[in-house]
Amino acid sequence: MIKADVLKYLIEMGPGRTQLELAQAVHGSTGLTQNVNQDLALIDGTVSRRGEGRKGDPFRYYPK
Repeated sequence: MIKADVLKYLIEMGPGRTQLELAQAVHGSTGLTQNVNQDLALIDGTVSRRGEGRKGDPFRYYPK
């Protein structure tokens, strides 16, 4: 649950971050989006996701 708390904090302090930006903030430069997918699902009720989730329009996360 600690990673989920960190992700929530990162989203609150820097709204509009992508999955890749969040993964790299938590796991370093080798972080991949798969590294944070489960944790983002845990905080789904507290953040909103915008974007199409594809190249050119990645998912971006904002506090609700």
